[in-house]
Amino acid sequence: MAVKKTEAIVIRSYPLGDSSKILTFYTKEFGKVRAVAKGAKRTKSKFRGNVELLNHGFLVFFEKPNRDLQNVNEFDLINCFDQLKQDFDQTTYACYCSELVDAIEFEGGVNQGVFSLLIDTFKMLPAAKDILLLIRTFELCLLNETGYMPIFSHCISCSDLLIDTPAKFSDRLGGLICLACRRQDLHSVSISLESIKLLKTLQQTDISAPYEAQVSQKNHQELKTVLFSLIANQTQKQIKSLQFIENLK
Repeated sequence: MAVKKTEAIVIRSYPLGDSSKILTFYTKEFGKVRAVAKGAKRTKSKFRGNVELLNHGFLVFFEKPNRDLQNVNEFDLINCFDQLKQDFDQTTYACYCSELVDAIEFEGGVNQGVFSLLIDTFKMLPAAKDILLLIRTFELCLLNETGYMPIFSHCISCSDLLIDTPAKFSDRLGGLICLACRRQDLHSVSISLESIKLLKTLQQTDISAPYEAQVSQKNHQELKTVLFSLIANQTQKQIKSLQFIENLK
């Protein structure tokens, strides 16, 4: 039984009996780790409020080979993102980002880029002038870090460059298709040139220096449609926090 130490973010939490919690961490050194924090719900627990959802801390756990659940030994808090948690919308979208990482990443897969992306997004949410645009940037960055980046520069079918050229989006093919190739996916969706340009810009944007611009409701809706369909196609999972966000509208 090896002792492992790493930075970690609590991306999922649910109760185990009356006093303990099962936690999913996304760690810097070991990727996604599921573990039991015994007695975490007790008032005199050594974990106190440290193992709450979205918290960033220094995790020590005992790794048992061939076990789905590890045991948390320590979790020393680094950042609980208090400012973010004081705002309902920011907290909701931070939970969405965490759930998306949980859905798209597999246990044991190490990706320090994803870890840094999640931390940086939590830090940027309180200052975001357009939360939805920041979240779309997060989604594109996450798809890039995990190898699912969609193609917006050229037709994914014939490879013709798409520069100010009408096109449609195919979540099945993972990018844009020119109108001449639209029969390659009869379920592809229309997308405006403005939204295509915006997607290309956001692809090149660092989450720590988010793109700021006036974005129309139409463009917001098209970006959401494109990225939600792509994410659903890649994860093959229902994102519960996404359904919650939609029900609020």
